[in-house]
Amino acid sequence: MHDILAVSAKRNQRDAITGLLLADGESFVQVLEGADRLVTACYERILMDDRHRDARLRLLAGIDERSFPRWSMCGLHLSAMDDTLLTAPDIGFDLIDADAGALLQHLGGIAQRHARRLDAEHQRLIAAS
Repeated sequence: MHDILAVSAKRNQRDAITGLLLADGESFVQVLEGADRLVTACYERILMDDRHRDARLRLLAGIDERSFPRWSMCGLHLSAMDDTLLTAPDIGFDLIDADAGALLQHLGGIAQRHARRLDAEHQRLIAAS
């Protein structure tokens, strides 16, 4: 995940794309925000990358305001405790099958709770590129 974030942060900064990547041990969920043409090109690169399998576009929509404007790309890998708390028997939330709106709301909450950690990680990624 670190390799993906390092390349993405640099490339997305160049293209004025912002977003967040979340991993839960089995799956990744990512939000990309920016100019339609540049976000589409970024998603096409993701599809061509052999590290990814079964990529699914959950939502493609214009937005008035970015949800993750602070990070050209940043990410979190959920801990084992987070994974346990997110399992369906506990709260009924599944990263893969969740409604796109619910997923965006969930990622926004995670971003708020972990903003300091994400800011620090983003600074490290940008400094390393």
